[in-house]
Amino acid sequence: MDDVKTRDPRGEIRDDAETVALMDYPDSTEEIPVLDFAPYLNGEPGGREKVAEQLREITKTVGFFYLKNHGIPQSLIDDAFVQNRRFHALPAEVKAEVPWTEREGYKLGYQPYGKDEDYRPEANVNILKDVRPNLLGKFTFVHRRENGKPPVSFWPKNLPGFRETMEAYGEAVEKLGRSFLPLWCVSLKLPLDYFDAFFKEPHLQPSLLHYPPQKEIGNRQYGISPHTDNAMMTFLAQADVPGLAVRMPSGHWRAVEIKPGTLLVNTGNSLVRWTNEEYLSTKHRVLNNNPVDRYSIPVFFGPSNETVVEVLPTCQGPGNPPKYEPITYGDMRKWYYG
Repeated sequence: MDDVKTRDPRGEIRDDAETVALMDYPDSTEEIPVLDFAPYLNGEPGGREKVAEQLREITKTVGFFYLKNHGIPQSLIDDAFVQNRRFHALPAEVKAEVPWTEREGYKLGYQPYGKDEDYRPEANVNILKDVRPNLLGKFTFVHRRENGKPPVSFWPKNLPGFRETMEAYGEAVEKLGRSFLPLWCVSLKLPLDYFDAFFKEPHLQPSLLHYPPQKEIGNRQYGISPHTDNAMMTFLAQADVPGLAVRMPSGHWRAVEIKPGTLLVNTGNSLVRWTNEEYLSTKHRVLNNNPVDRYSIPVFFGPSNETVVEVLPTCQGPGNPPKYEPITYGDMRKWYYG
């Protein structure tokens, strides 16, 4: 996995005061594009090809986009945020009853504030070295497991409606993620069903995140430190408090605005490997310098663990040999999370 640890499709970034300042005080005014899903979802003539071409351009240049007309009811998203706040408002000793543990390759349960060290410099998904533990609380569950087995997730007790709402939200995001698979095929000049076999039982992992107000800005303290995601795609629901910033094509960082009615979507390391670095996995971070709590709900969508992620046939050829050796998605996740 040395190639994954050292390779960055955007090039190296210096770990110096100027770079840190750009991450902590983003100054880019470059636009994060908006992808309208309606022409595709509504079956408009040529809609699939139109959206696929836009998706291709976005993923080659930015790697982040707002997705509008995505088909998930706003009421369900709102309900998911109600459950997010309900869970994190529980007393610490009650949340501690939902253990943070690794089971069968998944990290699940509740991780308390200041204990998140998933994005480690030794895995080289950090831009900075010697960052402090991420300042957030996190509840994570697995929506589905491979081979049709029941989920292995832990759930809080005596929180009526919590599990039902979050499983319904996971189901909705899974449907949305699956709807992207033909678009990726069109964008990469592959048969429409090329990815289907890899997503029979996808890795779908939602997280309920809570960032308290961050009194200290700088000194390598983040809500989540700069990193890339590992799955094929991440679907992020944001509430009403900003704090996310992404690295734009210029190398400068852009503060992400909240656009009501949209999900923020980014592509991950799996697509970088599949496409031989034609598509991006863009670095991003969270710093909650607001006077109020910040809540968000990312859902990571990837193939099943046994899927072999190898450079696609349409992304290699004479003069463009594969930059990566084949690896199972499960082994990618083991490397990523350590």
